[in-house]
Amino acid sequence: MIAPTPDPAGAESAKLARDSRSRFERCLDEGRPVITAELAVPATVAHDVVIERARALLRPQIVAVNITDGLRGRPALSSIAAAAILTHADLGVEPILQLTARSRTRNALVGDLLGASALGVRNLNCMTGDVPENSADLQDLDVFALIELARAFPAGLGIELLGQADPFCVGAAWSPFAADAAYEIDRLVRKRAAGAQFVQTQPVFDGPAFAAAIDLMPATLADLPVIMGLAPVRSADHARRLAVIPGIVIPDRLIDLLESATGETDAAERYWSYLDKELDWLAKNARVRGCHLMPIGHSKRSMRQQSTFDRLYACATKIASTSPPASAVN
Repeated sequence: MIAPTPDPAGAESAKLARDSRSRFERCLDEGRPVITAELAVPATVAHDVVIERARALLRPQIVAVNITDGLRGRPALSSIAAAAILTHADLGVEPILQLTARSRTRNALVGDLLGASALGVRNLNCMTGDVPENSADLQDLDVFALIELARAFPAGLGIELLGQADPFCVGAAWSPFAADAAYEIDRLVRKRAAGAQFVQTQPVFDGPAFAAAIDLMPATLADLPVIMGLAPVRSADHARRLAVIPGIVIPDRLIDLLESATGETDAAERYWSYLDKELDWLAKNARVRGCHLMPIGHSKRSMRQQSTFDRLYACATKIASTSPPASAVN
């Protein structure tokens, strides 16, 4: 009897076939740094609009793209539809579906989870959501119950499910610069207890303040992957407009630096130099698993300022390659 020839490639393929995790979840589980980007979905029904904007965000180390859900409470294409378009476009990057609890009943959220799963979406970021414009607000489940519901999917839905479904990789949002830091940490602890597997933050413009916020985390959050938000700033006026967005805080030292610029080009260069220094410091002093790139305003500019996003991406690759593991940061 002749022994079968080993087939390493076949064995590896079989192993991957049994692994129900998304590529993004595997990166998290293996402790690898990750870079994600945010795609603000507009009011459109055109597949090519979603695909074009996703393509503009593709870079070698970006493993997933967040699909916004009713950003700023404004009407837009269903985030589930946009995530499905991106999934089936097979661009080599996975969507992270932002799913908001606000303005949906429990049954509607169960339907959203079923729909997302049926359309091939594997990653979620569960959020409270912005107050809707020109529409009545509804709060049936809070974000903690939504995370718990998503993590229990599909067995924990309490319904008879026809067909088979894989579990989701479920994340949450964190505002490290909220006025009541202890309250936000408590919310983060509750999100982790509900089952959150990772957290993405609002844009970070103050390295030491961000590190101080991470230092407030209790031991129960020590293994929670923190993906730090990054966003570009063009001028002092732009910085002030960003600071109006809930959860975004820009330090006076950055405003002062931009105020003394001779023009918008000089201001932008000052910002990139400032961000480089902040990230250099953070890479040595904070536990960060990766970066979430937020090219704020690109939905209106159609990503014409491509070089701005490239510079943001370059900053992300730098910290992703140099940030120490959690055990190395005290």
